[in-house]
Amino acid sequence: MSSYDEPGPRLRPNSLELNCPYCQARLSILPSQAGATTICPLCGGKFQAPLPTAQSPVEPQDYSQQDALVREFASKKIAAGVCGILLGGLGVHKFILGFVGTGILMLLVSVFGLCLYALPTMVMGIIGLVEGIIYLTKSDEDFYRSYAIERRTWF
Repeated sequence: MSSYDEPGPRLRPNSLELNCPYCQARLSILPSQAGATTICPLCGGKFQAPLPTAQSPVEPQDYSQQDALVREFASKKIAAGVCGILLGGLGVHKFILGFVGTGILMLLVSVFGLCLYALPTMVMGIIGLVEGIIYLTKSDEDFYRSYAIERRTWF
């Protein structure tokens, strides 16, 4: 019995693309797994992967769509990095990246931290500063993988 890779933007070269017959998730398998009984990693459904036919050869992957997604998300990198450095304690950089819950948490800790001699506010400011520097020093691909695909909310 073989299994599929996790679905997502990372695809293996020479892989076969198909949809799970149960949940319609887009899956990627190795050519050697074609014809084997497989299990969908999302819904757990068992099915036999079809064999490739002469009419549908394995085509090279088109990475232009993924490159566009990387560029689009990386355009937020500068704004998030600068806001992390300047307004880090308020969590503005988290809102820019779409991490609303984490942004609200940083904002609340900073505001209510003023009641505790501003120590929590300073900690949030230092976290924002470090995260801003990390954002600005990552490559676009690494930034996209960390914060768009893996959805890493801290550092």
